[in-house]
Amino acid sequence: MEVFEVALDEEGLVHEREDDDQTFRVTFKSEGDRYFVVVYRNDPQFAMVGTGWAIADGVDLANAIALANVLNARKKFVKVAVWEEQRDVLFTVELPMDDGSEIGETLSRILDALRDCVGEFFAGIRTDYDEPASE
Repeated sequence: MEVFEVALDEEGLVHEREDDDQTFRVTFKSEGDRYFVVVYRNDPQFAMVGTGWAIADGVDLANAIALANVLNARKKFVKVAVWEEQRDVLFTVELPMDDGSEIGETLSRILDALRDCVGEFFAGIRTDYDEPASE
């Protein structure tokens, strides 16, 4: 987990670490948005970088799920999951790593990929409730 904290320090991103019995977690903000990193104690060579967002009440969840599926098929790196009951969407990049030394070189690309996918998702679902109804 320290490799992520070093990479965040190098990017000038303030972060907080919260560990428990199962995970090492770091939360941080970049360009005003919240992100997290999770590394599991029982699988330290696997890391997940992500961000989560609420889905507005006016959005049709079936359309949000359909768009998530399209993005999952088309986007590099990013997985999109819609949690219907909570009306949340989670964007994650899952990474295999040996010692994590490559994270510093790829963190900005990971964050760019997440931002791009979040932007495309919300632009796509926004048409569900921003356009005036036809008469």
